[in-house]
Amino acid sequence: MESKMVTLKLNFFPPFNELDKKAEKELKFDKEITLSELIDLLYKKYGDKFKSLVWENNKNKQFHRQLAIIINGRTYKHENYLQTVLKDQDDISFLYEFFGG
Repeated sequence: MESKMVTLKLNFFPPFNELDKKAEKELKFDKEITLSELIDLLYKKYGDKFKSLVWENNKNKQFHRQLAIIINGRTYKHENYLQTVLKDQDDISFLYEFFGG
């Protein structure tokens, strides 16, 4: 079976764009990966600052309550959300949902 290159487009909205001063990034992989694997790779690249933006109280059990991870224009969370398989040309956005008035 032939391996297929997977290109992901990442969009970093504030405060994620402050991690490396870029709002967009393209990553290439030699196979499909899960959302969990992508988050692990980004944590290895950006360290504790990224971890504190993603996880509530910096623990890998619950997403930060203001975090939205949007895949191809859809935000959804379900029991196996982290096991979502990311496919070639997926568009993934990391942003905080701010509420106020």
